[in-house]
Amino acid sequence: MKASLGRIMTKALHRAKAGKPWRFSRMMQELIPFNRPHRISVINISPKGCTVDLPHRRRNLNHLGTMHACALATAGEYVAGLNVIEAFDLSEYRLIMSRLGVEYHRRPEGGCVAESSWDEGTLESIKTELKKEGVVAFSLVSKLKDSASEHVATTTTMWQVKSWKKIKSK
Repeated sequence: MKASLGRIMTKALHRAKAGKPWRFSRMMQELIPFNRPHRISVINISPKGCTVDLPHRRRNLNHLGTMHACALATAGEYVAGLNVIEAFDLSEYRLIMSRLGVEYHRRPEGGCVAESSWDEGTLESIKTELKKEGVVAFSLVSKLKDSASEHVATTTTMWQVKSWKKIKSK
């Protein structure tokens, strides 16, 4: 993502935090077409954490009629990515997901909600290292709960944040 697109995303993110998350959800569906069929919608974006809804709909279901494992993985990665977008100015930094791990705990009933937040002091130490080195790698954990509020899956997403100044382009 180029720095100019980062400015657009940052502006849209501020609108989402100001009470219009549905606009941000729609924009993200256009910017990341892979996520469009899932219809993931933003419930909350804040410096403390983010929450998204993964609806119970045919495209998100497996052959048994329950939430597909890949839909759960996508929602977990998505909400973690929102935390990263909220924490770092995209006009200054490039974000890349480098690894995704999922632990499935039980079969979900209905739709799911994915939540991700920063552990106390983690973000400050990441930003300190980023200012010093210009690049940092870290992981974020997301928890997914079904419509019965049962914990159904946990995702761990590894992210790399790098200053645009450190990017070597051809």
